[in-house]
Amino acid sequence: MDKLLKLEKYQLLHNSIYWCGMIGIFILGFFTADTYVTEVMGPTEEIASSLADIFNGMVYDSTFLLIIMSAILALILGQEFSKRTINLEVSAGHSRKQIFTSKIISYLIAFNLMALVYPVSGCIREFGRFGVADVGMFFYNIIKAIIYSCLLNSAIFLIAILICCYLQDAVKATSVTTIIIFGLSLYLGYGMMLRLPVGFLPTYQIRIVVSMKTFFQPIAILVGCIWSGILVLLSWIKFCKCDFK
Repeated sequence: MDKLLKLEKYQLLHNSIYWCGMIGIFILGFFTADTYVTEVMGPTEEIASSLADIFNGMVYDSTFLLIIMSAILALILGQEFSKRTINLEVSAGHSRKQIFTSKIISYLIAFNLMALVYPVSGCIREFGRFGVADVGMFFYNIIKAIIYSCLLNSAIFLIAILICCYLQDAVKATSVTTIIIFGLSLYLGYGMMLRLPVGFLPTYQIRIVVSMKTFFQPIAILVGCIWSGILVLLSWIKFCKCDFK
């Protein structure tokens, strides 16, 4: 397992597509940070009063980036199926369970880090404006946002992993993933306006969490765990049936 994790880490760290995504999201966050000063949680009259507000606001609004990040994940993982590099790992004597587990761990860590680049770049841009007046409250907000965004974003990234396991083709997986995540984003946007049921969406729960001061959010935890559990199970079932000979 350790060797597989190191291999996945090496492949991602030397993948130009992954790094282009990281750099692009950093630049986007850096140059759009000023817009969150006057519109913290979307187009409202709320004005940011601290660096924590900027971080929370960018986490709140970063759900649209999940479309791009999920597509990148599907493209990179899909290439492993298309180029049959997974077959080499099986041939090397690694069990399917070890391969599957290492990929789930590596890809979720890598793309949750990518998701956090957006608010972090915004905080770097706005640090000179706000500074850190209350260090304790700042880190409280940051830790809460990181924990919940990782839990709930993982549920979205697992959709891309599931699609890759089923389609086993980089182009098809990227296309289908983009369409599905875009559809969920549209439903979130219009669902909130039309008061449709959106509480089951991980992306909606991310917005609720960063909008509230309470750390323990049982509904968000439940939604994230249910989505992740179901998607991991379905992905594993399909992965076991894939032909890697």
